[in-house]
Amino acid sequence: MVPQTVPPPTDATDRKVYDWLSANIGPVTAFERQPRWRPGWNVVAERDGAPVPLYVRGPRGDTYISPVDMYQEAEIHHVFERTGIPAPRVHGMIPDPLCIVMDMLPGRINSGTIADPQLRAQVRESFIGIVADVHRLPPEAFAAARLPVPRTPREIALNLYAPSQAIFRDRIGGRAWPLMEFAWAWLNRHIPQDRTRVTFVNYDGGQFLFDDSGAVTGLIDFEVSSLGDPAAGLAGMRLRDSTEPLGDLTQMIARYEELSGDVISRALIEFHTAGFCAVNGFLMWPLMFDSAPEQDYVAYLNYSVGTSRWMIRAMADYMGITLVDPPEPVERPLGFSQASRHLVRHLGGFADGTAAQDYARDSAAHLAYYMGRVNDFGLSVLDADLADVARLTGTRHDDWHSAQQALSAWIINAGGQAEAQLLQHFHNWLQRQAFLLRGSGPAAFLPTVDLQPIRVRAG
Repeated sequence: MVPQTVPPPTDATDRKVYDWLSANIGPVTAFERQPRWRPGWNVVAERDGAPVPLYVRGPRGDTYISPVDMYQEAEIHHVFERTGIPAPRVHGMIPDPLCIVMDMLPGRINSGTIADPQLRAQVRESFIGIVADVHRLPPEAFAAARLPVPRTPREIALNLYAPSQAIFRDRIGGRAWPLMEFAWAWLNRHIPQDRTRVTFVNYDGGQFLFDDSGAVTGLIDFEVSSLGDPAAGLAGMRLRDSTEPLGDLTQMIARYEELSGDVISRALIEFHTAGFCAVNGFLMWPLMFDSAPEQDYVAYLNYSVGTSRWMIRAMADYMGITLVDPPEPVERPLGFSQASRHLVRHLGGFADGTAAQDYARDSAAHLAYYMGRVNDFGLSVLDADLADVARLTGTRHDDWHSAQQALSAWIINAGGQAEAQLLQHFHNWLQRQAFLLRGSGPAAFLPTVDLQPIRVRAG
């Protein structure tokens, strides 16, 4: 029986993916592009007369650089296939656009949606057990993925953070960005010196699929990985928990300790929470100055502000410092406020198109809305930011660029003596940025939520 194929898509990028699948897997019988900030496709192709459900994982855009490239990511999938860790099988790589073609695993994501508390607990117990299994794999199992092997406590702590900072330093192009300069200095000053265990770490942990029986069908998404301290993977679950609840993370860490024999302190979790949040900042803040047309600018800005806010909070919690929220900005319009509202309305009137076209239209409307808030509140935010810099450095600057350069120099001279002051300073700045982003797209909630606290446990 001849399979009932779907017609080739009209979008140029979609067509490249469709054509590769047709030539390398088989006739395409279902093809759907996901409407999201990163391109991806849900596909069914026929191979040897049987349907093969596939997920095609697309690129983030030409200006985004990752410390783990997509070929390394695919190799991590191969390692898991060889070692019995449940994860999608990779069928191949599409060279243009660069994509990973993998199995579409059965099941769904987000264990917080499970109504039955016993089943929910079972799924989460299974998940942390698989994480412990992954951490038992020897580092040499990942040799084909070309992941650097750390040796010293410093290398173990910074094995993902250091290459991410190097990407930031190159991509920021000499621009003063004291927030991330401070972050890198802070991480180096607070390296855990007693950690010698090295495992594979998926820093963006907590991503897995499960079925209705409570079985975990596979781990997913390994693009932010390295060999390093397994505690970093547990810390990263706090970020995933903000959108896909994982339950009581303090209890989950305790269960991991039982399974692994490791001892994970609250301070260690706070250090690596700050570290992984810093990775997000290192990789995404440069996009705010040099973005590619296909990138969702306002979504990335929400991610940048949100994760940087969590980073500063984790540093403060590590040090036992209480941060105080600044006053909210006041409205002082720079120009005609109606301009942004008119543009949002205008974009909303555009006819529906493909999934990619609809997403681009909505993204543009969210960006227009954000620009309207910048118009209305930006002067108030700028004045408060310049005043904060002046309080630290002793010099008042008239523009943001000069103030950032002065603050960068001041941070270098202050060393570790001004950490408490700088944590409060950057908290102020990020709270104001979060205020500007209110209502600016589906990701606008991220800069407003806090990560689940990790409790100090007895003993």
